[in-house]
Amino acid sequence: MTTKELRDRTRGIYVLAVTPMKADLSIDAASLRRNIDHFIGAGAHGIVVGGTYAEYPSITESERRELFVAAADAVAGRIPLVCCTAASGTAEAIALSHAAKRAGADMVMVTSPYVSEVEPRDIQYHFEILCDAVDIPVMIYNSTSIGVHLSPEQIGELAKLKGIAAVKQGSTDIHAQVRTVALAGDKIAVLCGSDGTILGAMGVGMPGCTSTVANFMAAEYVALYGEIHAGEWEKARKRFYRWQPVRDFCRKHGQPASTKAALELVGLPSGPVRPPFRPLGDAAKQELRGVLREAGLEK
Repeated sequence: MTTKELRDRTRGIYVLAVTPMKADLSIDAASLRRNIDHFIGAGAHGIVVGGTYAEYPSITESERRELFVAAADAVAGRIPLVCCTAASGTAEAIALSHAAKRAGADMVMVTSPYVSEVEPRDIQYHFEILCDAVDIPVMIYNSTSIGVHLSPEQIGELAKLKGIAAVKQGSTDIHAQVRTVALAGDKIAVLCGSDGTILGAMGVGMPGCTSTVANFMAAEYVALYGEIHAGEWEKARKRFYRWQPVRDFCRKHGQPASTKAALELVGLPSGPVRPPFRPLGDAAKQELRGVLREAGLEK
């Protein structure tokens, strides 16, 4: 797909798929395929693999490439596939983006470089070189977890680059979300990067949202998107706030371990997390079971 085609299709619910692991902590491609089939069956509009909560910092470069191939094979062109090729070095981000393109990805997701003393002009240079070097649409990943945060004004400038199709706006500040849509929304798709703010984000004009917790409640997020899109805001609000205990639990215990434990409980076991993350203890798992039951999510 062209950059314009990807921009126009970047809407709805994009599941930030976790990376399933076997007991020996190797990547479980079979479970990834099963999960992707489940997400697509639930109506997800796109899939993102290899992101922050998919544990890419603890996955080797060769494993990331293997993950891209496995994901592309599983998606098989049914919906857009985005591969996270973020790296602190520009050359590594380019190499991973080439690998994602060869694997069959539709778009790559790239953060700012997260090195000491990186300045706004360095970030602009990073994306300029990347866009010149790769032949695949780029989603800017404005991550709140790497210590480098893009302002709406910076995103607006980056949106002018050829090859930029979208941004995952990780800021939960409603003012930043509004300014990002105002400054970049006429050029690229501005996705909400925090599923905890989807109601407000779509209310101010964002066309969709990326979500980690959608791994274990994809159909619920798709239903929420449908209600918002149809203007059924009262239904959407009731559904959204019914999930508050889920959001509170994930904030308390951490997204990667919480999500994998929840996947186990809904019948989509995806194995352990890799260090430095730790699995949930028995008490936390029991707490999670009650949270999912309260939200009507336990299988």
